[in-house]
Amino acid sequence: MAKARVLRRQEKAYIELPPDISGEAELEIFQLKEGYYLISVPLGQQAGRTERAEGRQQEHGVLGEGERAVLKKLLSIRFENRTPAHVGGALSGSEMATLGELVQRGLVNVFRGNKYKDGVYNISDSTYALIYPKGDAQAAVAPAQKEADTGGSRRAASATGTLGILHSRGFIIVQDKREAMTLSEQLGGQMKSGEVVGVKGFDGKFYIVTRNFFTKAQAEINAVLKDEMDAPSIASATKLDAEGCLAVLRLMAENGDLVEKKRGVFAPV
Repeated sequence: MAKARVLRRQEKAYIELPPDISGEAELEIFQLKEGYYLISVPLGQQAGRTERAEGRQQEHGVLGEGERAVLKKLLSIRFENRTPAHVGGALSGSEMATLGELVQRGLVNVFRGNKYKDGVYNISDSTYALIYPKGDAQAAVAPAQKEADTGGSRRAASATGTLGILHSRGFIIVQDKREAMTLSEQLGGQMKSGEVVGVKGFDGKFYIVTRNFFTKAQAEINAVLKDEMDAPSIASATKLDAEGCLAVLRLMAENGDLVEKKRGVFAPV
């Protein structure tokens, strides 16, 4: 935990900011709980910072057991309930201090939008590899790997590799029903918390995306979808990966956020 000096000038108090945010023109401050505050770069200025943070994460990609425990506890809370007020009540004072350090390191950020005006804690996709090291990942997939037949073992191994693809790309489309079931077992905790969402399309394929990818893609789709458009046109207009865009469109249609008027053609509600 970093300490900051408090400077007093003419009946006003000032604190020294960490070097990585001291150059910002303005910052946002909101209370997590009594005595705990979060200082954040304003929403909309974080895109470039996220890339830099992920670069630092790769360079210093190590978590202590206490940090990993806090992240796992955060994951146990449903995404929509990860507001500062709710999390502040669920975590102890020391855990909140650890969470503040994770935010400062860029491993956790606070997402704010129309639905989440007070903000929600969001864990970046690339952080998962740090939360679940190789040994933990193998333990997590052990039930799936206990399938007796050789074909089942191959499917479990295939689905395990798919997890890496999902969190690196933000989405995955699975055609094999058995692989989809194995993958669903492995993602049970993340699906329960809302970190990962999925739907089975009318075409029989399973569309699975991370919350990070879905949230960003949904905003871009809403910005361009003003009338009927087919999926390739939407992907082109948003500059999203065609398959990733289709996965999000399927989920948005399932949620009632838009309507699929005919196969592959979508329109706003």
